[in-house]
Amino acid sequence: MRFKPIDRLKENEILAENIVNINNQILLKKDASMNSKNIERIKNMGFKSLYVKNPEEEVFLEEEVKDIIDPVIRKKAVFDMKECVDNFYSTISKQRQQLAYGDSGQALLDSLDKISTSLIDEILNSEELKISIMDIKSEGNYLYEHAINTSVLAIMLGAKLGYSTKDMRNIAIASMLLNIGYKNLEPTLYDHEGTLSDAQWLEMVQHPKFSFDILSNNTHFNAHIKSIVMQHHERLDGSGYPAGLMGSEIHPHAKLVMIADVYDAMTSDRPFRHAYPHHEVVEYIMGNAGTLFDFDLANMFSRCIILYPAGSYVLLSNGLKAVILRNHASHPLRPIVRTFKAGKIDSSSAGYIDLLETRNLTIQMLIYD
Repeated sequence: MRFKPIDRLKENEILAENIVNINNQILLKKDASMNSKNIERIKNMGFKSLYVKNPEEEVFLEEEVKDIIDPVIRKKAVFDMKECVDNFYSTISKQRQQLAYGDSGQALLDSLDKISTSLIDEILNSEELKISIMDIKSEGNYLYEHAINTSVLAIMLGAKLGYSTKDMRNIAIASMLLNIGYKNLEPTLYDHEGTLSDAQWLEMVQHPKFSFDILSNNTHFNAHIKSIVMQHHERLDGSGYPAGLMGSEIHPHAKLVMIADVYDAMTSDRPFRHAYPHHEVVEYIMGNAGTLFDFDLANMFSRCIILYPAGSYVLLSNGLKAVILRNHASHPLRPIVRTFKAGKIDSSSAGYIDLLETRNLTIQMLIYD
């Protein structure tokens, strides 16, 4: 199967994965044949991309594109997080109205602790600590879906680095709370189209501080979690916000979470742009490794991402179109492909190319048709 923007869909293409809402209810079943009515319906639900498949091509693929965790558990985590955060907001709002301040954060802590435990267990039991699939997000629940995805990516990197369960728990919970301060922003600010005004930017860069203050005033989350939340937009060279911290001034786990946060944000569809492909985002992260991001963390993270998932279409340097069949773990830029001939996969031996052996060919770009 392959990831495809909805505005590139063609009639009669086959849906590869169920499209579900935050309650895990199926909105459109996999294997559905896409038509103008279905496409318009999906757009109206706030989805910009999905996964499609061609049964005639699937038989050639040599590896499966799959999520690092069970998609049902991922959706449950999003639902549970939304519910506990909404309850938390409601509780602290009532306390302020009644001038009675209790331990409103305990329920939030307990709920996020359960969610983080389920995600950590899933990832530690995963066969391979790699990401080959983009989670399809809807505009209405983006903040919650982004929070869970960032948490999953951060746990994955923490597991790869041999972090303790305690450290992974702090990282997971912090990742879910990075943007809790958006509640104090103008509602449309985080998905604003075009360049922000100076006043809007000054407000936006305060959201980590808003998040930190909400947690400090209403919860008993530990200092590690609050530091990660406060510092996830800082950068090693001091160009980040809100405090312009540099290098060792930034909490080590915030350096990890910032990479996960950037990766998921850039590979997500937003109202003002489509998702960037895996390889382009990894290229951005590695291009800024040692400057914006910790070099060793960025390097390790890049090894966890399958740049060209099986089923993806690519354009080769000789002008031929090809489909990815399988990746080499140690050489992510040199997968095995099959070229197309007269609009169909070339099943002959000439169509089968291992780019690790055929050094005079490279992948030029990801394509969708």
